[in-house]
Amino acid sequence: MSKSVTKKKETPVAIKNYYEDFKVDSEDLLIPRIMLMQKVSKKVEEEEARVGEFRDNVENKLFGDKKTNIIIAPVLPIKKIWCVSVKDTQENVVSYKEIPYDQKLPENEMTEEGKLERVKALQLFCLPMEELEANVKANAKPIPYVMVFKSSSYYAGRQVYQTQFQNKNLGVPPFARAIEISSNQATSKKGGHTFYKMEVKKTEEITDSKKLGLLDSLYDDLSSAYVKIADEQPEEFF
Repeated sequence: MSKSVTKKKETPVAIKNYYEDFKVDSEDLLIPRIMLMQKVSKKVEEEEARVGEFRDNVENKLFGDKKTNIIIAPVLPIKKIWCVSVKDTQENVVSYKEIPYDQKLPENEMTEEGKLERVKALQLFCLPMEELEANVKANAKPIPYVMVFKSSSYYAGRQVYQTQFQNKNLGVPPFARAIEISSNQATSKKGGHTFYKMEVKKTEEITDSKKLGLLDSLYDDLSSAYVKIADEQPEEFF
């Protein structure tokens, strides 16, 4: 004799508004940096990261390494900036900041603090594809990231620039193509020490309408609001 199984009805969980008094202001949010870890990186010295890894500087999330490339979706057009550092007589960095590029400014000059050096770089607001996909699935809006292409990685930034230049000519948004970036070991010609640099491996068209819609929304947010980029740390770049 077969017995009928009665299924117990699940009581739906009430959805609470946990953030009723939590006011979101763009000025209070930090835009994390995705940085390529070097031997002198703080997280490497603290044994919380390994050289050649792509990690953010807020939550220390791992996005790629020497074997796994990072894939990003640009949000804004890449732009040229100055990375400005001041060094004392012992070549210690006493201050560092990033400012809009102005070709009239000299690369070097002396100040009261010490020798000021300006290094040309390219800055990109972007979102790792894994986070784009997760937020589309959750119907949520993520916080974007910043990547800076400087010194040995500057060429990779120029490749991104080239891709977005083509996007502009085709009349498509700056986030029309995802960009895959690898972490590659190199050797300094001066000191002979090894370091890691970024290289663009390939680009791929983003066709999913939901992904494009979310990127478009982030573009509008970043274009109309003041944002604070998390701690500027010069030691990460080579």
